[in-house]
Amino acid sequence: MIRINLLPVRDLKKQVHLRQQLYAFAAIIGVVILGVGLVWTLDRRVMAQLEGEKETLQAELDRLKPIVTQVSALEQREKLLQARLTTIQRLRSNQRGPVRVLDELSQHLPEQAWLEAIDESAGVFKVAGYALTNFAVADLLRNLQHSREFTGVDLVSSEQTLIATQEIKKFIIQFQRAAKEHATEQAPPATPRKPGA
Repeated sequence: MIRINLLPVRDLKKQVHLRQQLYAFAAIIGVVILGVGLVWTLDRRVMAQLEGEKETLQAELDRLKPIVTQVSALEQREKLLQARLTTIQRLRSNQRGPVRVLDELSQHLPEQAWLEAIDESAGVFKVAGYALTNFAVADLLRNLQHSREFTGVDLVSSEQTLIATQEIKKFIIQFQRAAKEHATEQAPPATPRKPGA
């Protein structure tokens, strides 16, 4: 009988198998390193590109800063001018309003009545005065109610008082100006000016 020693063949097969695993592992590590290097390179390129864009945008921002400052100054000036125009329109409206109210009151005031004070608050006028009789107070109230200039005419109070030994009626009447009156007196709105005009 012949004996063959197969141990070296098995060892050789094991060594070949181990070498193949080692080569496969080295190949996998190489692919991973290559992939990481590729990703790192691409990231570096993207970062460089973004840095370039950032510098370009910063230069554009620096170039536009004086223009933005100038536009802000012009907007502030426009707001100031608009506020002045609004004030002027309000003053014009207020300038005509009391004159019209006084004129209308004087036209409707009976002979036996006279006015002491006129107050205006939030568009409501309160007129205080005196009359010799209740009929004069009633005539004034009726005249103001028939006026086209006033709405909501109402007698707030009427009381008898003594002035120089004469009994006199003290009254307070309140009313508002008619809405159409406000509309006709308002100045037309100012057209906004274009920058540079």
